[in-house]
Amino acid sequence: MTLIRPANTAASGGVSASMSAVGDLYLGRPLHNATSASFAAALREFQKTQLRFANLECLLLSKPVAGAAMAAGAWAASPAALGAELQWLGVDVLSTANNHAGDYGAEGLHSTAQALRDLGIAYAGTGGDAAEARAPALVRAGNATVAVLAASASYMPHARAGHAAGGLPGRPGLAPLRFGTAYHVDAEAFGALERILAEMPLARPDAHRERTLERRYDREQGETLSFFGREFVRSDGFTVRSWAAPDDMSEIEASIRRAKEIADFVVLSLHSHEYDTQPDAPAGFFVECARRAIDAGAHVVLGHGAHGVRGIELYRDCPIFYGLGAFVFQPYLCPWQPDDFFAAYRMQGATLQEAYQTRKAAAGFFNHQQGWQSLLVQLELRSGAAAGFTVHPATGWEAGCEAPDGIPHLATGTPALELLHEVRRLSRGFGASLRLDEPGAVLVYP
Repeated sequence: MTLIRPANTAASGGVSASMSAVGDLYLGRPLHNATSASFAAALREFQKTQLRFANLECLLLSKPVAGAAMAAGAWAASPAALGAELQWLGVDVLSTANNHAGDYGAEGLHSTAQALRDLGIAYAGTGGDAAEARAPALVRAGNATVAVLAASASYMPHARAGHAAGGLPGRPGLAPLRFGTAYHVDAEAFGALERILAEMPLARPDAHRERTLERRYDREQGETLSFFGREFVRSDGFTVRSWAAPDDMSEIEASIRRAKEIADFVVLSLHSHEYDTQPDAPAGFFVECARRAIDAGAHVVLGHGAHGVRGIELYRDCPIFYGLGAFVFQPYLCPWQPDDFFAAYRMQGATLQEAYQTRKAAAGFFNHQQGWQSLLVQLELRSGAAAGFTVHPATGWEAGCEAPDGIPHLATGTPALELLHEVRRLSRGFGASLRLDEPGAVLVYP
């Protein structure tokens, strides 16, 4: 598959494409040497379709690069030579918009983009400015053209791409989905917050301290009480409400409408770790964005970022996958980490492997199999008809092993059915009824 810009062919009729989609690829070591039969089975399913998508959650560096001052959990970068594993996997198009896109600044983004161009793999979600980051990757699949767009709600502030304005060029980075959040508390708790504000001036939003100049989406959905950078609302109980930033949402919708003019099918990838009240449920802003994306013309929304899986919604007969999980997850094998990583664990002077062992002990998801579960989705896109799909369960923790290896293993037997039952349960919360094929250990729609 190569990046192309063809004319729309939908008018000819009978346009279709098959597509595999998985979540995060966090590369630490070569994959082609793996001998596991369950890994080979996952690879066969992934490669069955005409087009293969994943989210690249690590940068590809051709040389060591200074790390940014901040990163999410760790700085994620692999040698550019490891990008050949993406070809070996059969990946055709990637999202590069995620919480690690800014780990090595503009140089890291440029190196990754060059590596993917050299490999002939299309990507979306990052670029030299916001316009490039919002642009789709266009790929051929069968007799169809598929446009893939990508955005991320999870990222460090410096990673957000910017538009050219005010006589200045745009800023390299990722396509963002910012959002607002309001915390609803009961009258007693709200009164306590008011009392603290009265007695502790530094808690007030006008307190004299250094603050970034930015639009505060948290304050745009009614009157709130600001408390240490969070917005609270007096309510009858306790809950959290979030919403998509209107300017980012408008840009995403406009990108989808433009893509629909030149492609047969439009796919939106969205990376998000956030939740409002339950970790296995997407945040309200994610649900809003996904539905508005389909209203604008997207055929499929692919969500990833959370450790573990989330439910599936059928909105206007279009599938929204709220959490595909991590397909390849080997963060403890990245060969580089800046001083900030060691300092975070008070381990200056330690070896990288010693620091990784400390991180694995500190991050709880390393020890729970649920955090290593993922979904491998095979989609059938058809002009004038609802998309059909099959969902395969996978895990980065091979059966019978004491620890995860971070490569995908096709789940079978009881573990597979338990995972699929959980996805069905989470999907029913969105009104989606998915058929469980027990002998095949898959979910099927329709």
